[in-house]
Amino acid sequence: MTVPKLALTWDEAAEASGYSVRTLKQAVYDGNLMARYANTKAVIRVEDLAKWLDELPAEPPSVRS
Repeated sequence: MTVPKLALTWDEAAEASGYSVRTLKQAVYDGNLMARYANTKAVIRVEDLAKWLDELPAEPPSVRS
């Protein structure tokens, strides 16, 4: 039986979301995405990544302006 992952490394979160690690780290820095830390290792909870993706704009900036 495979247990689903509850949290992802930076690389796993980037692969799962289609965004770069740099973009995800910027989202954390900006306060839009939560990273959790076990000692010095950062992880992104699957739920937090999904919430961040759900909160992204539905239209590109050129359409919203």
